[in-house]
Amino acid sequence: MIQGHGDDGYLFNHPIKADFSSNVWYGGLQEGLKEHLKAKVGGIDHYPDAGAVKLQAMLEKEAALPPGSIMVTNGGTEAIYLVAQAFTGATTTVVAPTFAEYADAGKLYRHQVQYLLWDKLTPDIHFSTDLVFICNPNNPTGHTLDEHALQQLINHNKHTVFIIDEAYIQFTRHTGSMLPHLHRLPNVLVLRSLTKTCCIPGLRLGYIAGRKQLLDRVRMYKMPWSVNSLALEAGYYIMEHQAAFKLPLDALLADTFLLWESIKKMPEFAVYPTHTHYLLFETLTGTAAGLKAWLVERYGILIRDASNFYGLEQGHCRVACRNAADNTLLTTALHQWTLH
Repeated sequence: MIQGHGDDGYLFNHPIKADFSSNVWYGGLQEGLKEHLKAKVGGIDHYPDAGAVKLQAMLEKEAALPPGSIMVTNGGTEAIYLVAQAFTGATTTVVAPTFAEYADAGKLYRHQVQYLLWDKLTPDIHFSTDLVFICNPNNPTGHTLDEHALQQLINHNKHTVFIIDEAYIQFTRHTGSMLPHLHRLPNVLVLRSLTKTCCIPGLRLGYIAGRKQLLDRVRMYKMPWSVNSLALEAGYYIMEHQAAFKLPLDALLADTFLLWESIKKMPEFAVYPTHTHYLLFETLTGTAAGLKAWLVERYGILIRDASNFYGLEQGHCRVACRNAADNTLLTTALHQWTLH
């Protein structure tokens, strides 16, 4: 899906003052990383590490995983499409509503794709498909599946490969990563992103982790040099300065709750529970597309029209928490929408 994601302010002729449409940490590019990339830009006159081997080793050491357990990718989306390609023709369940690329990648590689609504997901459910995609925490709802329930679900379906997308795992306290459990979960691939908390989505940097035998099946389809030099340099810097990228999670989630409460007070919106820094709500007067265009034109506010997620309706919108001033601007604008 080329169109229909967040952070699409380039489609509008109005300047964007506050971008709520992307789930990336709003704090901006970390200054030390910015200076590091400036110093390394001259290196683009050489080819990057063809297999991102150095960064792979750094990530494996950090996660206490054996060699060959991680494959660095050009963002989480490359990882999704590589998995779909490695299992061409598979039967696939997508737990929805969720990120559209799981189904899109599957359909591209001739998967028989079916959906299971998140509310129907239980630890003892039995899957008959080859693959299951679960985003945990889920995008766009902010729902989470407890790590113990998730492990129970995986162990209950040993003949199914689970792709657990943990792109937003650092934005919640309600679940734990599957990375520490991979040594006893041979049917799991974990997707991770280095762009969300570090605010570098334009560089495209992520990875897949899993047991070597399973991951090697995916690695066969990865082209060389898919991760560029500056993205790799960003990865090196992030791994060497992890404390500088630690989120103020308690404050962020507290601010998210205040934003959630403010929108909930308006009867013209239905707001859904979340365990992350982004939340899903529904305008009951008009459509998400109409609200999005109105907010851009009147206030320079960009939100995510979430109506194109499978299982959602024309009024569904997603916003990610920002600073207090921006959050107030949004709630003020939403109040005006109810009056217009």
